[in-house]
Amino acid sequence: MLASASTTAVSAEFNIRASHGESIESPLHKGWQVFEAYVESSSGGRIDVTISPASQLGSIKDALEQTKTGSIQLAHGDEQTLDSFYKPMMILATPYLFANDEEGQRFLNSEFFMDVREKMAEESGLRLLAAASYGFRCFTNNVKPIKSAADMEGIRMRVPPSPMSLEMVKAMGGSPTPVPWEELYGAMQSGVVDGQENPVGVVLDYSFYQVQQYLTLDNHQLGMNALVVNEQFFQSLPPDLRVVLVTGAQMAAATEYGERNYQARVSAVEQLRADGMEVYAPTPEELDTFRTATLEPIQAYLKQELDPAYVDAVYQEIAQIRADLAASVAD
Repeated sequence: MLASASTTAVSAEFNIRASHGESIESPLHKGWQVFEAYVESSSGGRIDVTISPASQLGSIKDALEQTKTGSIQLAHGDEQTLDSFYKPMMILATPYLFANDEEGQRFLNSEFFMDVREKMAEESGLRLLAAASYGFRCFTNNVKPIKSAADMEGIRMRVPPSPMSLEMVKAMGGSPTPVPWEELYGAMQSGVVDGQENPVGVVLDYSFYQVQQYLTLDNHQLGMNALVVNEQFFQSLPPDLRVVLVTGAQMAAATEYGERNYQARVSAVEQLRADGMEVYAPTPEELDTFRTATLEPIQAYLKQELDPAYVDAVYQEIAQIRADLAASVAD
């Protein structure tokens, strides 16, 4: 078997070295395994894929840099890193932009966002092959249940080194505190911070329930994982193999999305309750307080950083998606 695998890799016309930042047990890795299996079989062995999981080749940002330079061909991008390579991708981290996963998925697959992806490929040398939600980011803390924006007052909330996240927590009266990911568990355990925000699946996977008491399902930012390929490599492929690559990436994204969606809505929430966390789902009226508190400050920040017309177009696109969804139900 080893000899056969080695022969396949040597005889392949194209070799893809791929890097992602999650463990081999994660839904993301399962999706990438689907990508590997599909691409290798559907290309008839013309493409060989080698996946390096769990940041073996460096952080998510490091791997994207390597993909940009062509050291590797494929990497994992997310809503927190893509804007470092193409600034308009910053929009993906906008708080309370999407009301649910379906709106997010429709936006990621919309003609509007396809155009953004093409411009990213042209200007950055990185092409986003496919993307999917890995769950909404939610707040946890050790002070009290956060049921409305007013409850954030004074809470020391850990945020990633993202200006958008800083603006969001500050707008609600909290104290945004950047802490490196590798130091987060210890910071919560020692009380350096009162809380943090991540998708529900991450709260479970990394045992944050051991050092956090309250979970609020406010769904403030859509977590997004993407498969990103070096544009020069992608264009070097014959057209039929480009189709194979895109199809495999879409299948990978769908695989991760399905498992993460079930985890975020059902299995992880149930397990966190069983592990002792107090889980709260805000009412529609309470959710409006979060959106109202953050809308103007976040839009003002976005329009300082990006073309205001682009920002307005994004909000208009999502409003249209929301209207289309409502109309489909009414029909």
